[in-house]
Amino acid sequence: MNDCLLDAIFADKHDQAHLLDSVEPKLFGIGSESYVTGSYDFYFGYAVTRKLLLCLDTGHFHPTEEVADKLSSVMNYLDRILLHVSRGVRWDSDHVVTLSDELLALAEELVRGDYLERTHIGLDYFDASINRVAAWVIGTRNLLKALLMALLQPVGKLRELEAGGDLTGRLAMLEEVKTLPTGAVWDHYCLSMRVPVGQAWLDKVRDYERTVLSKRD
Repeated sequence: MNDCLLDAIFADKHDQAHLLDSVEPKLFGIGSESYVTGSYDFYFGYAVTRKLLLCLDTGHFHPTEEVADKLSSVMNYLDRILLHVSRGVRWDSDHVVTLSDELLALAEELVRGDYLERTHIGLDYFDASINRVAAWVIGTRNLLKALLMALLQPVGKLRELEAGGDLTGRLAMLEEVKTLPTGAVWDHYCLSMRVPVGQAWLDKVRDYERTVLSKRD
């Protein structure tokens, strides 16, 4: 696909209060997707020159790449971005998000770079081997936990140490924050939001599965 055809597609403008146009690159193709129309390099340039959102799908890159590493670069050229948070498994994507080092790195970059207000976050995942409602809850809660863990870190102090050239102090503090009592804060957050704490949500999902889902054809 060339830029002329894309320009024709995006020629019709819509109210950004209701619709934000974006382009989403992909590294691989599966089945009918074996022809993929946009590489990362092409769509990054297109998004910058056309003032569109660049959608970064965490499952659309090589397993050795991390989307978190790309944020500080793309945010220099784009006002806003869209994150499609999923979990890639080799050459497949959209698996249920787990609380992984990669997810935490993404949350830390959003917080440390002060990018949250400029980032739209979407979640999309499937796994036919587990309850779909549970998949949605697990992924959503894990993303919220990662953001909470990043927000609880002393970002101001870390910036101060780095600006002062105290890289030893910065490393020491980065290691200390790994054992912050985020679990207690998360439980308090759940209680304040009037949602189940711990795995109590799973009982509600199983009850829904028994009383509603099991009766569907």
